[in-house]
Amino acid sequence: MLNKEEEEINKVRFENYIKKLIDNGFFKCGIIDIDSGDMICISKEFNICYVEYQEILNLFNGSSSISFLINGDRYFVNTSDDIRIQGKTTLKSSGNTSTINGLQSVIIRRTKGKCVVGVFKENQTQQLAEKYIEEIIDDITKLNINENISNLIEE
Repeated sequence: MLNKEEEEINKVRFENYIKKLIDNGFFKCGIIDIDSGDMICISKEFNICYVEYQEILNLFNGSSSISFLINGDRYFVNTSDDIRIQGKTTLKSSGNTSTINGLQSVIIRRTKGKCVVGVFKENQTQQLAEKYIEEIIDDITKLNINENISNLIEE
């Protein structure tokens, strides 16, 4: 359990992660506590409801679903495994912002206890988007060894 000072440091750190994603072309993003489903830190006008959180968990746990919702937008799964989910909207996707912002892609990447979600416009390269998400995941796992993804295998 973190003391109050450590919680404040983490809050600032997570806010900086979100700012980094927004500054680098993501227009919606957030960090979720995997155990509780609580949004630890989110960008403006972004939220993941309980049903959406459950869809993410199901995909991480091997669900063969072909689509999922994030912030009310439907994404079709490109790839998913126990640590990463990638998806895209289509022109016919129903949702809050897909028609306003054009085609969107999403990357969801987890550590043992955290999940980073980043939504970006289709014109941003996938490699660049993955790079920014991976930098945040690397930072989270360096700061807390218990977040290391290799620990998932030991459970």
